[in-house]
Amino acid sequence: MPVQVSRLLPAHEIVLKEARAMARRAAEGQDDGTNDLIVSDVIRCNELQVWFIAEHVANAPTVDAT
Repeated sequence: MPVQVSRLLPAHEIVLKEARAMARRAAEGQDDGTNDLIVSDVIRCNELQVWFIAEHVANAPTVDAT
């Protein structure tokens, strides 16, 4: 289980990186609705998930998946 959970962390970080780039493009294009949607529904949610997963990965014992 810790191996599977630890794989979630990089996946959420990729989503955050891409969402931040999209939000920046929406802001530059003065598309406030799209920017708000991305920030509220994608970025904030994934930031919470990254924090939550990181806390569990840090406290979980290391397991060899082989």
